[in-house]
Amino acid sequence: MTCVGHAFFFSLSLLLSFSLFSPCAFAQGEKVCIIITGLGGMPEYEENFLNWARQTEALFRDELESIVYRIDARQQKKSDILQLFDQVSSSPPSGEVWLFLIGHASHDNRHYKFNISGPDLTDEEIKTFLDALGSVRTFLIAATSASGILASQLGQENRVIVTATKNELERQPPLFMSFFLEAVTSEEADMDKDDKVSLLEAFLFSHKKVAAWFEDKGRIQTEHSMLEDHGQVRLDKDNILERDPSSQGTLLASMAYLTPSVERMYGSAEAAQLASLKVEIEREIEDLKFRKNQLPEDDYYRLLEELLVKLAILNESIEQLEDGP
Repeated sequence: MTCVGHAFFFSLSLLLSFSLFSPCAFAQGEKVCIIITGLGGMPEYEENFLNWARQTEALFRDELESIVYRIDARQQKKSDILQLFDQVSSSPPSGEVWLFLIGHASHDNRHYKFNISGPDLTDEEIKTFLDALGSVRTFLIAATSASGILASQLGQENRVIVTATKNELERQPPLFMSFFLEAVTSEEADMDKDDKVSLLEAFLFSHKKVAAWFEDKGRIQTEHSMLEDHGQVRLDKDNILERDPSSQGTLLASMAYLTPSVERMYGSAEAAQLASLKVEIEREIEDLKFRKNQLPEDDYYRLLEELLVKLAILNESIEQLEDGP
């Protein structure tokens, strides 16, 4: 490429970067969603993280009509993230702010660190951003390893903290986000049958499904999700809703919704049922990729091929049902 070509693409990339994070005045009741994916360590991990981020982006942009910012922190640096934090918090929306962290994280006995290109994003920097939002209703979904420590560090009034793990010692790549996204279109997740899935319902669905998944596989459960609401209520092993069901209505997480319902996504109950099977196969593929280095290469690719064939058949069946005769 010529020097002129390099200069053109460099200028274009700068223009896109500034336009992406340019300050804007949010409309009354606007919902803002920030999605950050970090380093995967392995290509298989990164593929899963990016897939979950794309699904989350589509949900909030297309279905929930939110303003969405997505940062791929494999290339973008902490300075880009902090710039976006500053611009959102300098004139916060009157509606809601959602922050998703999807990827690997660690804890060095002092700080939670979300692994990105260059210096990691720390718990202190996340706290600074959340605190700057003031009384805005804020929802942090930390779908990372070692994220449980954030529940006690960041919880406060008008804030919900959801973590994929119960503490900083659970360091395996969590599958929590896969079940969380499944909850959005699951009739089972809609516990009160109001054709909407709240954040609380999505959490409880994911919490339950993760435990059942590990039990079904005969494997030790390496992730235990948690939810902190208003800085006071923590849902993990000691589920307050089982002891006091009436407390559900007081939770901020019960008033934040992750629609659409299954009926909006698919034209028939049969297609919705096949879609649920499709999600199960996709999760099997996600888990298989996480375990690639633990399996003989031939076994890995044989199992992957079998799952991909099943997925292709399901996709074709769903398309036929949706297209009609």
